[in-house]
Amino acid sequence: MKKPYLLFDFDGTIANSIDLLYQIMNQLAPDYGIEHISEEDFMVIRNMSAASVIRLAGIPLYKIPFIIGRVLKVYKKRVHELEPYPGIFAMLRSLRENRIGMALLSSNSRNNVVQFLDRHKLHYFDWIEGTSGVLDKQDRIRRQIRKHKLDPASLIYIGDESRDVEAAKACGIKVISVTWGFHPQRLLERYNPDFLADRPEQILEILEDMG
Repeated sequence: MKKPYLLFDFDGTIANSIDLLYQIMNQLAPDYGIEHISEEDFMVIRNMSAASVIRLAGIPLYKIPFIIGRVLKVYKKRVHELEPYPGIFAMLRSLRENRIGMALLSSNSRNNVVQFLDRHKLHYFDWIEGTSGVLDKQDRIRRQIRKHKLDPASLIYIGDESRDVEAAKACGIKVISVTWGFHPQRLLERYNPDFLADRPEQILEILEDMG
């Protein structure tokens, strides 16, 4: 079997960004008439799809790009606070030792991602693409498939959200959903990813089982 090529998401998959996202949501919530979000409410939100969260908050769709832009602007100023998830370094090192090709596609800016990787010495990716946006993920994946001449049959996308599963399926590629990111396992299972990983080293086990 041809070796797989792995396309990683960044926030919530490589970088432990959940706590920072929670802080930013509460920082910006008053500007949109939303009260302080408790940790319990945040967990409820994490069990909902993006569309359901938008409906619950009562935010008009035309405001979503503007709000996302504000979140990313605040996030950019605090990205230096992020740490990799425990076990990420060892997983990436093992993948590289096994000559598994890897790349990183992020809705964050490429500069932010490169600074993070440099700071934590995670120099394992063949290439890094930043998009500075979070919409139309399947179009962004298709663009990278064309740009980097990737083989969809051997490509595996790895992400932490339900929309990652939807985007991968729309592109006809396999997907591994990780349960340590934004969306918990119960929600991810509803979207039927090809594989679920509860810890970084399980990604290695999944690849071994695939042969």
